Parts: sequence; structure tokens; C-alpha cells
Amino acid sequence: MQFSVGDKVVHPRYGPGAITSIDRKELMDGPKNYYVIQMAGSGLTVQIPVGRADEAGLRFAMARSRLPQVLIILQRTPHLLPQDYKQRQARIGDQLRTGRASQLAMAVRDLTWHRKLAHLTKTDTDNLRQGSDLLAAEMALVSGDAVSDTSKLIASTMVAALASVVD
Repeated sequence: MQFSVGDKVVHPRYGPGAITSIDRKELMDGPKNYYVIQMAGSGLTVQIPVGRADEAGLRFAMARSRLPQVLIILQRTPHLLPQDYKQRQARIGDQLRTGRASQLAMAVRDLTWHRKLAHLTKTDTDNLRQGSDLLAAEMALVSGDAVSDTSKLIASTMVAALASVVD
């Protein structure tokens, strides 16, 4: 996939950002071009070799028109997570590693519901925080809102979804 300066992209590990430049570096095995990505919210700058962008999982950020769909995913009935923490963490870890907004939203939704029904381990709690942070950052990048505002939107959406179920 080819990207250009100004494109909004998502790295599955580092999250969303914008390509600020394409730098050429002289290396021992010859010159190589790198996408220089300013990561949203973190101030981190990541450089990805142009020829390895697909391998790294770099993708375009979701379209702004997909924001309502992400909120709908958060509101849907959750998939019950395994009680076995190893199985649960493997499933959630797979979802987080995709870096895809829909997968992140499902992980956040399912872990939030699991927290209501049972105990979250430290790893579960860390995964919930990571999923929420990555999702909020991508939503903020495409909407132009502050990450703190999209974090609040995710949290309020989950509170409303939990409250809509009669115990």
C-alpha cells in the first residue's frame, strides 16, 4: 500500500498518526525511503520503511463516516469471554494486535462487560486500557476532537450500554 504525506494512518502497535514526511536515508545496503509518522496524542515519531509498511501492518485510518458504526459496536451485546484467563487474554490480545477500530471496539466492549460479571486480572485491565486508548486516539484523529473527549465518549457509551441491561 502506498501512502502520501498528510495521510492519516494506523500502526497496529503504536496507534494512529499522520505521515509528516517521507525521508530518504543512506544505509549500508543502499538508500531507503521511510514514512515519518507523528503519532496522535503521544508525541512519538515512528519511522517505517516504505517497502515494509504492509508487513508492519500500517493502514489508513478509518473514514470519519465509520465513527457511528464504532459506537454501535460498543453498544451491542457482548461476546462472552472465556473464564480461563489464558484463553481470554489470547483472544483479546489477538484483537488488539490487529489495530483495527472494529476489533478494538469489540475488545473494549467485551472486557467492560466481563468486568461487570467477573474479576479482571491486571493483564485484562491493561488490555482494556490499551484498547480504549488506541480506539480513542484513532477516533480523535479522524474526527478532529481531542483524545480526552473521545475517551469520555467511549466511557459514556459503555456506561449507557451497561445501564440498559436490567440485572
